[in-house]
Amino acid sequence: MYQKDNIPVPWIDMTKRFKISQESMEQALAEDDARLQKKIEQSIRVTQLADQSYNEEHGRCDWDSVVRDMDIPLVECLRLFDPLLSTVSARSLPNITDWSADDLSTLKSFVSEHFSAVTADVWPLAGVYMNVEQKDCSMAHSMCSFPQMSAVLHEAITQHRNANMEWKDIFEKYPIFSRIGGLRNAYYQFKEFDDSKPKAILIEWTDEEIRRIQELVQTYYKPGNKREVLIQAQKAFPDISQESILGKIKQITSKVPGITSDDIDRVKKLVYAYGKDWARIGQEINDTPRRAERIWTQHREQQKAPQTWSEDELNTLRRCIHDGVEMTEASRLIGTKTRDACNATMLLLKGTGKQHNY
Repeated sequence: MYQKDNIPVPWIDMTKRFKISQESMEQALAEDDARLQKKIEQSIRVTQLADQSYNEEHGRCDWDSVVRDMDIPLVECLRLFDPLLSTVSARSLPNITDWSADDLSTLKSFVSEHFSAVTADVWPLAGVYMNVEQKDCSMAHSMCSFPQMSAVLHEAITQHRNANMEWKDIFEKYPIFSRIGGLRNAYYQFKEFDDSKPKAILIEWTDEEIRRIQELVQTYYKPGNKREVLIQAQKAFPDISQESILGKIKQITSKVPGITSDDIDRVKKLVYAYGKDWARIGQEINDTPRRAERIWTQHREQQKAPQTWSEDELNTLRRCIHDGVEMTEASRLIGTKTRDACNATMLLLKGTGKQHNY
């Protein structure tokens, strides 16, 4: 008798069904049982080795050591791992801000090195490798592949900016975007189009109050940091809500006066002296890094032949601004305009407030 799931099956029935001799059938089944038993033993061994190699600091197992001990490929080790036998609990990292820069880098490297295409079958293995719930791995990889600003990430960045953290440090902490400029642009674009937060109640500011807050902005405002001027303004206007004061500060600091030939000459000299160090140049001209770069961009565009834009091209560019698409990708989508031309027109549309008309 052959036992199949603890149910006896007569050999005569097996041989008739598969049309082979009883001896060959017994040999094939014995080999199959041996393979199954070996796989069970390997699964137990892989799980034990993974648990032994667990690194609390990184929150995951050292799979390189498991592969060396087992002498089988990494992906096969991950398939053999049995979470029901493991003493290690998978981490829950539902938000992109829960992921460390090291975890994100490790996840991206693992997926790119071991899979030619990203399918649903990847995430159970990635979850085992990262010791993170597979749905969280899918979310984090998606954010890295198609960067976008989320409400959670925006709030985290706001807290870091209020604590005077530099953009380069924030970029290193959340390496989702390929460039610092992309992260910064997505942050400000999200602020501009985020309708989830309650709007501050509008109040009527007197001319004297406006002059006073303008003086405070001029004295205490630093590019990218409104904290100090907000503190001083709250002392000066104790009867006005923080939301209204912050709204007025944002209104004042967001106004970009017209670019003059003197502005261009000053920025040109500083670029030749320091390169495109917009933070330093902004300090030299007592302005923001963003406006310093904008002055240089306008200078570059003035040196080129003027380009006309069709309504379809402008609508495409407006959609790019709305979606936080950078100038390089915008140039590719439009197909007929250079990267610099897209950048200059984006700045113009943002400055005139006509980026929403599509």
